Amino acid sequence: MKRFNLSLFVLLFLSLALAGCDFLDPARPTIQADTEILGNYLEFEELPDQPGTFVLQLRVAPPRALLEAEVSEGRRKPPKEEGLTAEILVDSDTVVLLDGMPAALKDFAPGAEVVGIPVPGSTRMVGESSILIKADMLMDFDTFRRWRLPLMKGEDEPTVEDPAFVNSAGMEHAAVPLNGGRVLYFSARLRRVGSEGEGWVGARRKGLEVKDASVFAPERTYRTEYSEQGWTAPSLVFFPSHEPARRITVSWVDQEETECLVTVQGWEDENPWVGRSLRSGLGEPWGEIVPMEGLGEGDAFDAVYLTGSRSKVLFVTTRQGANQSDLFLFTPPEQQVAMPLEPRINTVGSEWGPRTGPENILYFSRGDRQLTFFGGVVHPVYLESPHRILFSEMAPTLDGKWVFFTFTRLAAVEPDLDIWVAAVREDGSIGAPIALSDWQPEAG
Repeated sequence: MKRFNLSLFVLLFLSLALAGCDFLDPARPTIQADTEILGNYLEFEELPDQPGTFVLQLRVAPPRALLEAEVSEGRRKPPKEEGLTAEILVDSDTVVLLDGMPAALKDFAPGAEVVGIPVPGSTRMVGESSILIKADMLMDFDTFRRWRLPLMKGEDEPTVEDPAFVNSAGMEHAAVPLNGGRVLYFSARLRRVGSEGEGWVGARRKGLEVKDASVFAPERTYRTEYSEQGWTAPSLVFFPSHEPARRITVSWVDQEETECLVTVQGWEDENPWVGRSLRSGLGEPWGEIVPMEGLGEGDAFDAVYLTGSRSKVLFVTTRQGANQSDLFLFTPPEQQVAMPLEPRINTVGSEWGPRTGPENILYFSRGDRQLTFFGGVVHPVYLESPHRILFSEMAPTLDGKWVFFTFTRLAAVEPDLDIWVAAVREDGSIGAPIALSDWQPEAG
């Protein structure tokens, strides 16, 4: 069984000892080392002066499954600390999960075993019996176990591996919607659930075969179309002369489906590059991927044209730092070389997943946050939900009425990525998330 890096209860006892040394004012909150807080949900209340912000009361205690695992492995049970409670601050920026899916606090039953993961630096101790944290994430223990303790015995989530469906237990992401969302290109690969070279799950589509003992899974793009019977079985978007390769993924397609931009990356750790492919008409085979000139030296991937342009190319690169990705723009003939976007967009974090919408609104991701840039300002994007949902790679339809995005479901080793949809309201806000299988496009 995977162990905690530090025992929760050792940290709690250290917190108690440190709190006891604060002889000036025992009731004053004192800074403590951050750690997951496990316990039983008691109740919650909304702060009267901060609508949408709640305080969750928790009785700190080890989950039953954790106690049973300690006993089964011959370890001594963690001692119970009677009367130790926690107050967990939960707001619209907290990720709240139940059974692995977005939830509200009212969805948790009294006494439910939950885990609070603090915002770094937010843990405090008050007196000798109360812990305070601002929650970055709050989830039921089963969700936490499957994510952080995958070797602990327990009921696993059912996995979908049918290649006739878009979303599976693998990784489906990077949506490219066309025709109001009725046609969808998306990237997919199998998801690793074991050690290096072992354990892959997901839909076994053509082109996704994993090499023996490989630490990488190939990634390809597929096309599906909405019909009266639902989404058609995804078909491989095939390009000649580049099989086999580690990655061949489409990031932009014109509405007539006769031109696309493609990222290609080989198996030997070479840099990815962006090319362009053409075909004479829908249903005809795609032509050779021709490398795009002007994107500069070094790697380039996940490229799109700016809205309404067939020359201005926005793409991602790590050429400014191996552990950091940034967005670059190539705008011929004004510029002869690609240039990084301004500092309000490119930061010390990693920016990725660029897409452009109506009036050239820029959608992009930074870390695990979805952002937009318009009017000279970077804006965070939230879905209709009382709490933050983990999603990225938002891509709007041409008319701007819908956005497709990558929904992230926490899992051990690698997250389970799926494609979801939401409506864009007249005021620009985003509606409630809808799983792709439940979404119905507008008629026409």
